[in-house]
Amino acid sequence: MLKVKRRKDVKNDNYYIFGTFYYEDQTIYVRNISTKTNKYQDACKFANIYEKKLEKGISQLTSKKYNAAADLKIADDDPDTSPSQKTIKLVEKTKEYLGQYDIRLIDNDLIRKKAFECYPMEEYLKKTPYNDLSEEEKKRKSARLNTINRSFICPVSLVLNFASAKRLCEKMVINRFKLIERDPIYFTPEEVEKCLQSTSMFQIKLLMVFLIYTGARLQEALNTKWEDIQDNKIHLWENKGDKARVVELHKNLKEWLNKVNDKGKYIFMWRKAWDNKKDGEGLYFNWRDMLRQANISFEKTPHKCRHTFATWLRKYANCDLQDLKDIGGWKDSKSVEVYSHIMPDTMPKKINLLP
Repeated sequence: MLKVKRRKDVKNDNYYIFGTFYYEDQTIYVRNISTKTNKYQDACKFANIYEKKLEKGISQLTSKKYNAAADLKIADDDPDTSPSQKTIKLVEKTKEYLGQYDIRLIDNDLIRKKAFECYPMEEYLKKTPYNDLSEEEKKRKSARLNTINRSFICPVSLVLNFASAKRLCEKMVINRFKLIERDPIYFTPEEVEKCLQSTSMFQIKLLMVFLIYTGARLQEALNTKWEDIQDNKIHLWENKGDKARVVELHKNLKEWLNKVNDKGKYIFMWRKAWDNKKDGEGLYFNWRDMLRQANISFEKTPHKCRHTFATWLRKYANCDLQDLKDIGGWKDSKSVEVYSHIMPDTMPKKINLLP
């Protein structure tokens, strides 16, 4: 327990705390922390609160349990990396199945086992290859695996990657379930024009133009600041501290950006994809409103603009797969192979060849 004592040589006559604090095999030496009060009872209360903070800090930094790592991520208050309320709910759900496991011992087999406990699937669907299933069974299996990827494996990855960054465990490659391959869904130029002609809010139409002509991931776009646009180039940041991906500023996007009168720090009003704003201001509410007006399926989410960027680069700019991978910032070649059927590989052209 920490000691409370007045320091005789201090003009304000306040109490200070000092001593050696032991907790869970950890030792912390506390030296002359001011309680900012000259009342003994208040100083003792300060000491008790300070001890509890030390206990909490040691527990979070030394615990190797998934629960502790998840709680640390949930408490992350960095505006660039803090999880949304939707993500927090998903992380909380994973704690029910992985909470007491040592994060250093969690592997892909355990994650998949717990994922199926959380989101059960019929055994025959699990074990039967896609090609041996009926069309209806394929849809059911793909839908369930997509749910598992999105609602269990992704939040687990978020927690473990965060723990790795905090040096609580080694970094591991977390595998998602492979889904049925199908041609990428993308917007046609005609569909984009319909959306831009809608009466939807300006910011949502600007977002569509930005995503299509940069190939940005949604969170990359929402993180983009005006200062990231320099010399007709846009610097996109996937994560804090990463190297920026640089793309040329397309003339159509430049025209839309020039229409913005009230320029704050960021280009867009939303800080997270799944924001908690009311219906009239929420990102996805307005995105769907734009699609509704253009009579376009809701399956064309903001992420499909990234598919559009890649498809248009292949179709209109004759971009080969390697250049597509570099321009779009894909980490592996498999991610761009889905676009290989669009046209034969030819010499790449610039982004400004897009329609």
